[in-house]
Amino acid sequence: MARFGGNGGGSWNMPDGKPYREPMFNLPTPILFLGGLMVAIHVVREFLLSQKQDFDILLTFAFIPVRFNDAVATGFSFPGGVFGDIWTFVSYAFLHGSWMHLILNLVWMAAFATVVLRRIGTSRFAAFFVVTAAAGALVHFFFHSDSMSPLVGVSAVLSGAMSASARFAFSGYGSWATALQSTHRQPCLTLEQLRHNRQAVSFLAVWLALNLIFGLLSIGGGGASIAWEAHLGGFAAGLFLFPYFDSFSQGPRKPKEPKKKKADHSHIRVIK
Repeated sequence: MARFGGNGGGSWNMPDGKPYREPMFNLPTPILFLGGLMVAIHVVREFLLSQKQDFDILLTFAFIPVRFNDAVATGFSFPGGVFGDIWTFVSYAFLHGSWMHLILNLVWMAAFATVVLRRIGTSRFAAFFVVTAAAGALVHFFFHSDSMSPLVGVSAVLSGAMSASARFAFSGYGSWATALQSTHRQPCLTLEQLRHNRQAVSFLAVWLALNLIFGLLSIGGGGASIAWEAHLGGFAAGLFLFPYFDSFSQGPRKPKEPKKKKADHSHIRVIK
């Protein structure tokens, strides 16, 4: 058992007598790795690549709607070909428009992606990341199919994580912060239960309102506009598809019925 120390600082000691120190970054390793990767990519783009090279990175990995519009993109070949058409639905999430854009997303990722990852595990979160990123790009394309502006940022995934967390983090009591830091093992709320959960509904309403305000005002780092459509796509994917990623919401599998053995009639002689 640990015991509280008497050094007057509110700290406490481990069984070996050494003072316990709260880790500086109390985040899952996959979240730290993901955030570190995004920071490293932005450092390379910002300080090591020329403007032309960075433009090539955007052409190769950002989601550019006109890439999929043959009527507009005639005469120009995007890097990556058919495979690029596929990976840009996800790879754009690793790029950011400015340091402010990146830092804000890292803060939101630490808050919301963390709670979802702890709930569903690393491999399922990777699948969740891909699906919500692709959903964000798809909805963005629906509204801007002839746009040449690159879509970048992990906001669609984070929007999906926010809506997904509302389905399991607010089934108890306490503040939003408490709910997001707690351990949740009960099945997630159904859509009908979610509709009657005031805490969850108000949480989602605040997100929708903020997204609408920033989208209409087009406030963004580096002069970029907010891709609210991509946010909405990720939000919808996280809200409606999360139970398919969540093992706590999937009932126990029924055991397979044993195969019926065929009757052995080898001892019967057929008289002709």
